[in-house]
Amino acid sequence: MISSTASDPSGVTDAIAALQSGDVYVAPGVQGQSAMTDALSAAVPGDRTIAVVVLPEDADLGTVYPLELLDRLSERVPQTTVVLAVGDDLQAGSTVIDSTEALRIANVNEAAAGGDTQTALVETVQQIVQENPSSPGLEAGGGTDWLLPVVIGGAVLLAAGGTAIGLLARRRRTPKTAADPVPPGIRLRVDRLRELRVDYANLPGNPVAAETAAGIEALASHVEQLFVRLDAKAETDQVALAEAEYSDKLARLVAALERDYLLDLITRPDLWDAPEERVAEVREALAAVTTQIIDNIKQVNARKGLLFQVSLDSLIGRSELRDWERQFKKNSGE
Repeated sequence: MISSTASDPSGVTDAIAALQSGDVYVAPGVQGQSAMTDALSAAVPGDRTIAVVVLPEDADLGTVYPLELLDRLSERVPQTTVVLAVGDDLQAGSTVIDSTEALRIANVNEAAAGGDTQTALVETVQQIVQENPSSPGLEAGGGTDWLLPVVIGGAVLLAAGGTAIGLLARRRRTPKTAADPVPPGIRLRVDRLRELRVDYANLPGNPVAAETAAGIEALASHVEQLFVRLDAKAETDQVALAEAEYSDKLARLVAALERDYLLDLITRPDLWDAPEERVAEVREALAAVTTQIIDNIKQVNARKGLLFQVSLDSLIGRSELRDWERQFKKNSGE
């Protein structure tokens, strides 16, 4: 088990150090560590653009969720794309291809591999390489050079367990779509959340604003994660259920986080009645919805039906927020 400390609750110091000079880190305690390291080292392009980190299923992440851990890794390693596995749970993020698409690729391969983490990781790396037009062998005139990492990786996999042929065959059969798994109405709200995050982050010397900015980014990232995983693993009715639930809740949260409400409450509390109570309401709602989404992600991972228990009654009761929500829906054509 990876140790956890107050300064590094995720216990990934060794991974970050290893990725300064290499592209693959498979932690001690991961089953088949040596063979997996060889297979992944053969699969990455070798141009220092993709990093792969594999942690055991019982890794002690403290209070950090895998998606948050992925963000921390991405900030502290030189590679522009990071693929992370905690047990058989895959995440991926990138700054050179659409990060949501990288996450979708990882989750689709996780579901298709049926618990075979090595296969899921190798296929994720290869598909992300194909998505990046600047990757070696994908430039115009490159011919079939892009197959070289697959052939090399296949040789390692054959030596380890004879799985490469099946890997390539399934890869050719798997249809790829660039469609955003996040429904348009939800995407509209996520994009607005990220715009608002910048406003809070740019407010200097205000710890409430800084904490709110971090909370908004966590919420937006987890919303994307939920719908990517639903797209890969769940039935259509579960996607529709989540869309209906969060279209409403996110609209109310966006209204509460807008510049003329929470941001104004933080910067000009003297102009509001009960400003501290109002600020607390919004912050509690933000935390509660984020927690529910994380619970939903865990339910998707466990192939369970989605459960929704969070109510935003405190926000619903504010007439100014109801007016904003109605105007938001009108302007967005809902």
